[in-house]
Amino acid sequence: MVAVVGSLNLDLTVVVARAPEEGETVLGRHLRTYPGGKGANQAIGAARLAPTAIVGAVGSDHAADVLRGVQQRAGVDTSHLRTTPGPTGRAVIIVSDDGQNRIVVVPEANSLLKAEDVTTALDALDPAVVLTQLELLPVVTWAAAQWARDHDRRFVLNPSPVIDLDEYVLAGADPLVLNEQEALHYAGLPAGAPFDEIVTRLLEQVRTVVITRGGEDVVVGTEDAIEHLRVPQVDVVDTTGAGDHFAGTLAALLGTGEDLFAAARRASADAARLVASRRSDR
Repeated sequence: MVAVVGSLNLDLTVVVARAPEEGETVLGRHLRTYPGGKGANQAIGAARLAPTAIVGAVGSDHAADVLRGVQQRAGVDTSHLRTTPGPTGRAVIIVSDDGQNRIVVVPEANSLLKAEDVTTALDALDPAVVLTQLELLPVVTWAAAQWARDHDRRFVLNPSPVIDLDEYVLAGADPLVLNEQEALHYAGLPAGAPFDEIVTRLLEQVRTVVITRGGEDVVVGTEDAIEHLRVPQVDVVDTTGAGDHFAGTLAALLGTGEDLFAAARRASADAARLVASRRSDR
């Protein structure tokens, strides 16, 4: 089983020809509401391949009912979703014609999830893999990392959005799953640094590393090898949630015993299909 300790948001997506510059107003073509949140997206990705539960919090509003229903229809166990007073998390996403996006997240209920909620849920679920991100409170991330270490379970960490992380949390990552910009931050290196150097620096802090580079490649690093895996070339429609889908798929494959390199290759192919084939409102 995969336990995803993560956020759930109701996403407000705006489609535009191009993203506005600072101080600029642009006209949007469409305004749509979708289920989202990094945790929720990753849980749905994982549930296609392995039994999956989500550990998180939603509010006491209609959005909570929507998000819980979406998870359940995807086959995700929602029995450890905490309901808190007030609103459910929200995100505002600007998607431009080139398929790129800009995102603002308002945590709301996500910020009310407690460390003890996570520990209790993981004790009950006893998952083979714990997957988390950084849209929850740092103490919650710490609790997930500590539980995985204490119970000798695989801890998959997607350090997004970027924040300074405790060495204890980073040290348990197996793998650390991140994009190019996040990799530079945690490696403490400038833009343009060779990727093998970035991976080597990260491996001084974590067990294994997987770096996604959009349509370029996926870089996988372990203590034994660093490989650059080719990814399928596709016509991009919308990249929203692609990284989450990759992380969820990767965690599920690792939970079934697949090798890290093979799992990363398969997860990148699945993510490529997602960004190319999802239905667009444009």
